[in-house]
Amino acid sequence: MREEQKESTGIIESPYPLPGFEADLIRELELFVADLPAGTARLRISRIPGHPELLEPYFEVIPSNPRAAPFKGIVVKTDLDLTIGEVARHEFIGFARGGTVVRGSTWQEEFRRIWLAVIRGGFTEHIYRDSGGKAIGWATKLEVDGKDLTIRNGRRAERLFGRKSVVRITYEPYV
Repeated sequence: MREEQKESTGIIESPYPLPGFEADLIRELELFVADLPAGTARLRISRIPGHPELLEPYFEVIPSNPRAAPFKGIVVKTDLDLTIGEVARHEFIGFARGGTVVRGSTWQEEFRRIWLAVIRGGFTEHIYRDSGGKAIGWATKLEVDGKDLTIRNGRRAERLFGRKSVVRITYEPYV
């Protein structure tokens, strides 16, 4: 099939993870989802949406429970750009080389701990929106192996043209 035909049909080509961390992280994630009871969540692996020219893998775990937190991210060389919930995004620079929350843990141990915290649920995401409804900031705190992983970015309020808008989402367990 020619490139123009592929784009017009909406087919998203498979990513090309580099051997090593990129491929290993995707394999770990596949095992995590496979360990869940059947029908609990769906795993989608593709190239980065909207950027078919980029070869890095994008993953998205979509829970069957609409009140459970989505788990998605991009894996690039040794880095992990992870989004937990609607918009709470954190880039783990050098994740494959020890850029973890729990000091001294391997990236596999840390990734599993984050995954378990997400599927356990019980955490709240705060999304701060501007007057047009666009997310301008977020804050989420997960307990990862007894330590708090705080994911925070952006502005917490915008009061230029009215009241601040904060959406609070408390996530339920996957199972």
